[in-house]
Amino acid sequence: MISVLNTRPKAPAASSEEDASSALSRALKDAGFAPLDVPMVELVLLHDALDLLAKLSDKHYDGILLSSPNLLPLLKAAGRALPPAWLAKPWYLIGPRAQGEVEALGITVAFVTEHDASLEGFLREIPQQQNLRLIHPCSSKTRLEPALFTGKGIDVHNMAVYEPRCPAGAAEALALAWPKLREGGRGSAVLFASGSAVHHLFEAAPHLARTLSEEDGPVPVSIGASTTRALRMYSVERSVQTPSPDTSGFLATLNTLFPGHSA
Repeated sequence: MISVLNTRPKAPAASSEEDASSALSRALKDAGFAPLDVPMVELVLLHDALDLLAKLSDKHYDGILLSSPNLLPLLKAAGRALPPAWLAKPWYLIGPRAQGEVEALGITVAFVTEHDASLEGFLREIPQQQNLRLIHPCSSKTRLEPALFTGKGIDVHNMAVYEPRCPAGAAEALALAWPKLREGGRGSAVLFASGSAVHHLFEAAPHLARTLSEEDGPVPVSIGASTTRALRMYSVERSVQTPSPDTSGFLATLNTLFPGHSA
């Protein structure tokens, strides 16, 4: 079997729902791959920032822009509620993954990308707006460039409410998992769902991460352009970018890289 390192973050311990990492590993196993789970990102809420946002007058914004499905499960696990004003505002979603959770809170979803769950898809699909002011609650490492939205009549304000950290014990977990990627001589891959995962891997185990540049090393697979750029920062030129930023995109890429892998 082809071994695949899954670096996606796990859901917080208090969460009762399957997270993206577990769902990805399950899909990998069902597709005939051998997943190795080594989360390279731990999401931590910035409680002071949330407190400040809760005090912000709703007169200063018209809606909420949600770019990541991580926010709501993180709030739920920490026992934090959304600011009440956010519940009354329309939400705009970059991708449909969080739509069910958002609507379950009684929130109106004003727009969600249908065909391309990416920033580029959002900007392409959303109709022209008239000075729409949106708050973007986001990671401290993932900010959207406001200038990209001005042509659509949208004024975006990034508000960092959580940050990605390198999990404790990441170096030890990588040291145990990495040799399994080199077994069997059939090839292997490392999946990256964010630039933070790339940075943390090179931080925790640089000697292992450097093998991503070697022709016989694990193939790095990135979920999107920003993640590919992070790999290029470390001179990793042989990475492959998924056709879509989701589990199906990872699987499609792996099936192309390793045809007949389950034979």
